[in-house]
Amino acid sequence: MKLITQKVVNFISNYIPYNAKFIDLTWFNQYDNINTHNDSIIFAIDVADPPYYFEEKYEWLKINHNKVIYVGPVIYKMPCPTIPFFGWLRFRPQEIKNKVKYEDFFVSFNRKPHLHRQQYFDSLKIHSDLLNKGYVSFFENISKHEIASLSLDLDIVKLQSLAQQIDEKQLYSSFEIVCETSATDYHIFLTEKFNKCVASETPLLLLGDYKTLSCLKTFYGFTDFGPDDSYDNEPNYHTRLSKVLNIANNFFTYPLRKVFDNAKINADHLHNRFDKIHDEYVIKSLEKALKNVQRNF
Repeated sequence: MKLITQKVVNFISNYIPYNAKFIDLTWFNQYDNINTHNDSIIFAIDVADPPYYFEEKYEWLKINHNKVIYVGPVIYKMPCPTIPFFGWLRFRPQEIKNKVKYEDFFVSFNRKPHLHRQQYFDSLKIHSDLLNKGYVSFFENISKHEIASLSLDLDIVKLQSLAQQIDEKQLYSSFEIVCETSATDYHIFLTEKFNKCVASETPLLLLGDYKTLSCLKTFYGFTDFGPDDSYDNEPNYHTRLSKVLNIANNFFTYPLRKVFDNAKINADHLHNRFDKIHDEYVIKSLEKALKNVQRNF
């Protein structure tokens, strides 16, 4: 996490003609106070794990809105200038691993039991036929993957190493249900979970933030991720979840040739074209943000 944050700081620094102050908001709960009194412009970097302590971060941004530029996920209605930055995607360590074969099963690796993941898992258990077709882990309830154990929190180096690795099962699965770190209706945050699915040329069914896939396709050049991405436009998480499980249940009844072709196209796009598109948005947003903040001084 610190490495990704530092890479984002280095990236932003290259486009600023002066020394600026950077604050890592990832560990916001560990700060008793952030002194901003003597600073003109502050870059608040929140690319590693923005869902945590978001309400507290938001309140701090409101107080300091006239001098802070937020660098983090795509967020709606922020109180200060924002630079959308997909840190995990932009500085991904994963490389494309060609799909070996599309076999008659799916994968879904889940670790920390966030509320929306618990709801997903509870619903998945009801669909027993679907669950039987899945190579599924859910923290310590179903530990089919080594990374599921929460004891790995005591060995952060091993945890991060395992988290970045594409699992061999992904190279044989026909699709993957990715239950991301957050499932909000106000921001779009993606992690290595998205990267590993896409890099393994696997069709993606996403349980994440509202309109994530729409954003990626409209602004960042991706194509369809699964046989039916329309669930992504449903603002209610429970409805999205129901629609995703319905698609998963019926996955093998869809015409799949185009779905599998699109998975390869998205893998190639992530690794060969995404960075340029992403960086252009970052630079434009940075220029606009600097002008907005400088008006206050």
